[in-house]
Amino acid sequence: MEFYFDAGQAGGKNLLLLHGTGGDEHSLVDIARFLDGSCRILSFRGEVEEEGMNRFFKRNGLNQFDLDSLEAETDHLYEEIKRLSAEKGVAEADWVLVGYSNGANIGLHLLLERQTKLSGGIFFHPMSLGVHTNQAPLRDKRVWLSHGSGDPIVSQGAFDELVTPLEQRGAAVTLFNSQQGHAITMPELNSARAWLYTPNT
Repeated sequence: MEFYFDAGQAGGKNLLLLHGTGGDEHSLVDIARFLDGSCRILSFRGEVEEEGMNRFFKRNGLNQFDLDSLEAETDHLYEEIKRLSAEKGVAEADWVLVGYSNGANIGLHLLLERQTKLSGGIFFHPMSLGVHTNQAPLRDKRVWLSHGSGDPIVSQGAFDELVTPLEQRGAAVTLFNSQQGHAITMPELNSARAWLYTPNT
């Protein structure tokens, strides 16, 4: 997979970036540096193309997901994460995933449906993909999620359907709710940054 890497500075957070539809490996870099100016960055470009736009897995229309593509691309992404973690000398558990929309969806699918050492992350405007096959505990996961009641893509129901299994399986879940749409807003960024620096309990 195409990716961008920045070693950052000593003591910085390790942020693993997953862009939204139409983005690339550079789309969330400024957001990462807002979250932590010293951060190490590993940012991927989705390999699925939809009408010239990069995505992490196929869909057959708005919110109509190709589940075969989802599973294959999730496995591929995880293999790349493991490979580059070893290459760059970063423990898998030390990454904080930072995903937006399509990238948030595949990042959370990875946490929910695969056995990984990944510890969690920040997810802007994710939704349930309707897959609930893994029931393993998530007590070692910590996630921050945002949703806007004015979001034309992510309904309240689709967001709630994502939150419920995270909470039921023991993940530490922090929610940011607003009346905004699908775009990332400054109040969200400030909340996510505060969460990033909150010690694990």
